[in-house]
Amino acid sequence: MEGPDGSGKSTQARILAERLEEDGHSCVVTEQPGGSREGKQIREILLDPKLNISPKTELFLFLADRADHVHKVVKPALQSGKTVISSRYFYSTLVYQGMAREVAPYDFLLQMNLFAVDNVIPDLVFYIDVEAGHGLSRAKNNSREQMNYIRGDRIELEGVAFHRKVREGYRELAARHSDLFIAIDAAGRSREELGNIIYSQWRGRVNHD
Repeated sequence: MEGPDGSGKSTQARILAERLEEDGHSCVVTEQPGGSREGKQIREILLDPKLNISPKTELFLFLADRADHVHKVVKPALQSGKTVISSRYFYSTLVYQGMAREVAPYDFLLQMNLFAVDNVIPDLVFYIDVEAGHGLSRAKNNSREQMNYIRGDRIELEGVAFHRKVREGYRELAARHSDLFIAIDAAGRSREELGNIIYSQWRGRVNHD
């Protein structure tokens, strides 16, 4: 699941897992950053608004989290025959650190990320599209509830202009990789309606054998 902050990725990951479990699939629901014990510590550094982290430092912290996450969570689950549903993957780095922050060229970042994740590519990427201001407001509310960041986490505090770049980056990425990405407009749709669309698309695109 990919999308701007506040797009409902984690919620939809859980909904899809519940539907697939009903169909007899064994699922692992995870997230990045923070999908492993060490990753949770990296996540705290990345999102703490009191810390002054340079763009390059941010990039390498995300790469470290992804490498640890794939090694400890994703690959073992896949090897045991489970379906892995992740809220964010390396596409987030291509968008946030690449297209929005412009830390490094796209192709260079892609190769760094593929190296970090041992070339583990998902079968399908759902991009949940929301307007930047709406998603950002919802994300900040979640931050207050989950991590006690009063005004939002460090990346949410970048503001609407930055998050508009993020949305534009995701749209460009989804168009560039249309064979892998399914873009879903979340505007005016309930969680249940989005969940039904995602499940239907998954049934139509992923091999069930």
